[in-house]
Amino acid sequence: MRSIEELLASIDDIMDRAKAVPFSSDKCIVDARELNAVIDEVRMNLPQEIRQSKAVMTDRDNIIAGATKEADEITAKAQERARAMVNQEAIYKEAKEKAEKIITAAEEQANEILRGAFTFSDNILLDTENAVNQNLETVRQARKNLRTAVKTRVAANRAKQAENAGQQSDSGEE
Repeated sequence: MRSIEELLASIDDIMDRAKAVPFSSDKCIVDARELNAVIDEVRMNLPQEIRQSKAVMTDRDNIIAGATKEADEITAKAQERARAMVNQEAIYKEAKEKAEKIITAAEEQANEILRGAFTFSDNILLDTENAVNQNLETVRQARKNLRTAVKTRVAANRAKQAENAGQQSDSGEE
C-alpha cells in the first residue's frame, strides 16, 4: 500500500500529464477514473495514519507509566534511605533534612521525566495531526480542481455543440 505522500505525488503526476483545455491557461482534462482511483486509495490510507497516531498515543502512555514507575522507585529508595538514617539517634535531624531533600529532588526529577514524556508525545501527536490535516487539505484541493476542470470542459463541450448545431441549421436554411 502506497503512503499518502506517494499518492499525492500520483495526483501531481496525473495533473502534469493532463491535456490543456484549448484557449485556457489554467484548465486541463484529466482521466477521472485514474484520479478517482488514487483518491480512493488516499481514503483507504487515512485510517492507517489514524492507527499510527493511536500507536503513538499508546507509546506515550507507556513512557508516562515507565516514568511514573521510575519516579516511585526513586521515591521509595529515598524514603528507605531516609529511614535507615533516622535509625541513628545522633544524626536524626541531619537525616531528616537529607531525606526531605532527596524526596524533593526525586519528585522534581519524576516531574521532569513526566513533563519530558508528555512534551515528546504531544509533539509527535501534533506532527501527526498536522500531516494528516495537510494531506487532507491537499486531497480536498485536488478534488476541487478536478471538479472545476470537469465543469469547465463540460461547459466548453456544450458551447461547441450549440455552435455546431447553429452552423448546421444555418447551412440547412441556405
